[in-house]
Amino acid sequence: MDTGHPMYDDAILCDEYMAAINEALRHPEIRDAFDNVWVTPFRVRVEMVRDMAAVLAATPQEYADYRASLDQIVSRLRDPADAVRDRLAESHLHLEWERRALVGGAIGLVTTGAGLLSGIWSGLGPLTWVGSVLTLASGLVFLLARLLRSSKALHRVEVAIGLVLSLAVNIALHRRALSPWRNMLLAALKEHELAAQIRLRINALRHDRFTHAFTVHASPGLSEAFDSTYHVPTSVARELDELLGRLSGASIGVAGPRGAGKSTLIRRFCEDPQDAGDRGDLRCLVSAPVEYAPRDFVLHLFATFCRRTLDYLRLPDRSDARRRARVGRVIAHVSRAIVYCGLAAVVYLRPGFFLDVLDGFEAFFSELIGRARVTAVAEAIGNSGLSAEWIAAAVLAVGAVHTLVAVRRLRLRHRESTRPEAELARRARRHLAQIRYLQTHTSGWSGTLKLPVGLDAQHTRGRSRAEQPLSYPETVAAFRAYAHDVAEFLRPRRRLFIGIDELDKIGSGQEAERFLNDIKGIFGLSRVYFMISVSDDAMNAFERRGLPFRDAFDSSFDEVIQVGPLAYEESLRVLYRRVVGLTEPYVAFCHCLSGGLPRDLIRAARRVVRAGRAMPDTALLTSICGVIIREELQHKAQAIMASAAAHPVAPGLLDLLHGVARDANAETSATEILKTSLVEASDGPALDFVAYAYFCATLEEVFTEELTAERIRETAEFDTLAAARRAFAVDTGLAWRAISSVRREWHLDTWELPTG
Repeated sequence: MDTGHPMYDDAILCDEYMAAINEALRHPEIRDAFDNVWVTPFRVRVEMVRDMAAVLAATPQEYADYRASLDQIVSRLRDPADAVRDRLAESHLHLEWERRALVGGAIGLVTTGAGLLSGIWSGLGPLTWVGSVLTLASGLVFLLARLLRSSKALHRVEVAIGLVLSLAVNIALHRRALSPWRNMLLAALKEHELAAQIRLRINALRHDRFTHAFTVHASPGLSEAFDSTYHVPTSVARELDELLGRLSGASIGVAGPRGAGKSTLIRRFCEDPQDAGDRGDLRCLVSAPVEYAPRDFVLHLFATFCRRTLDYLRLPDRSDARRRARVGRVIAHVSRAIVYCGLAAVVYLRPGFFLDVLDGFEAFFSELIGRARVTAVAEAIGNSGLSAEWIAAAVLAVGAVHTLVAVRRLRLRHRESTRPEAELARRARRHLAQIRYLQTHTSGWSGTLKLPVGLDAQHTRGRSRAEQPLSYPETVAAFRAYAHDVAEFLRPRRRLFIGIDELDKIGSGQEAERFLNDIKGIFGLSRVYFMISVSDDAMNAFERRGLPFRDAFDSSFDEVIQVGPLAYEESLRVLYRRVVGLTEPYVAFCHCLSGGLPRDLIRAARRVVRAGRAMPDTALLTSICGVIIREELQHKAQAIMASAAAHPVAPGLLDLLHGVARDANAETSATEILKTSLVEASDGPALDFVAYAYFCATLEEVFTEELTAERIRETAEFDTLAAARRAFAVDTGLAWRAISSVRREWHLDTWELPTG
């Protein structure tokens, strides 16, 4: 049986996958996209079916769980079949069966001969039939053993065994042995990947994907920057997947510049899916506070984790109702036992009274169901000759059976309430109550006694008990113990992810280091994966490990993953998964303008779509990009103008900035603004504006109607221009030199950096 492609392995999965594709293709956004691009739904459907394994593998954890379950089922059915096949392949097995067949045939002939002597003794007659059957069966076995000596016959037997094995596997699958894992896989596929994979293939199948025309008609995928549906499996994501596969629990720092996708990567593992039909991994995500107290944050994390665990276990809180119901059931069972014992005692000690009671019931039931039936039953009981002792014993026996059944049900309910899930849920609720409240319980009684002689005596007693909040070490210990038990409950097929996002937004590196130093006691749990977003300073500190000094970053993390900017091909996949119709020239422009940072890439794509929709249908790349470039210069000019009081600017450049900031739709090109500003530039913010005008002028001269498909395929040039954009965050001079290098590659004029 071939288990290399899910289409052949699981017919149910294949049918439901096709149904999901058809449903996604009927979505208004996708349906309208087919009306505006030269791609048919049939071609997309064929691509999705052909790449079914790759599409399913885009949800790596769910697909891995599904494959593991499938392989387990196949191995359980394949091992016996392989044993039969191996035995058939052994040559001595054929000889062994040939010898047995010859011996059986000889015995059959002897038996037949003995039967033919029935003329001497009639009792030997049946041996003729027995000997004939044995001789015939031995002959068939001998012929089959001789036949199996040939490889062709053996191959036919192996094929037959394979068909039987395939039938058995499909029967097991149709009995829904894989149902939970299949459902989780399909739910994750529909929520996170299916629409994005369809958009990706529509864009890839377009014949005009290098056109300069604007062909976007709908862009809902650009509205959510953090939606996990649009996650792209970059090299960093693959590295993290491999790391998690090697480690059985770890604390992992995710470092990188702002907008590089740290939060998206953490949310991919630590954010709970919106539509989780079956339980998969347990995920918990919190945000680090800008101002914090260590104990308060750990309590917040602990409470969030308890709530997520309760949501995951899906056990309703019925503690009070269940306690009342349990007490009621015990009282009811005890009451029944008392009734049975009392009834037996009445029958035994006062049979006359019992008979009077029966006469009363006889009259009642005669009116209810008919006198004839009641009389017949009464006569049957009377004719049985049972004494009062026997009737009392029967009552006690019935009562004993009823009581045993009730006790059995109580034990089953108690066993259900002591399952690991129920115990974890009770502990979670207890921890939540301990975290959120300072409980006070007061109980007491008060009474007054008036004596006849007018004296009063009064006695009061009260007791107050307050549960004090846990200390910080006790809170950390309680969190670790509970998280460890939850992780043990999830093993071996599911994992526990806890994410702490936005730690890189804490004011300074020293504050972030102090925060980590205060909370790192919760890390280091087996089968628990902590993921924390940190700044580039943390990454640099981690890379210095092994040197004579050691800091909180080094001691807190097992590994630190660096999330860098996207390469052009990755930016292409990001936008192709989010929007249909955005051709490669526009993607390249967004990539260069954003510097390859995912958050800025999506913002740039939104601006392109907004500008394209606001212009006539005949608008092309040059005009659309020109609008956005002028907007960029306007925003920079406004920022420089806002800081002009603190950083004086030359009068000529100030006039230029004022004009650019006032009107973004002016016809002045970025190159003309650059030439004017070069004359007036000095240093400080003014020099930053000139350098950015140099970058915008480069974009304006690159993204024109002369940009060909051959030039677009040279993606390294776009990566170089994006790197020049990122260099502004390091040094203006570095950015200027990088831009000049790009301009020389494109055979454009270069300028020297002005000096103040």
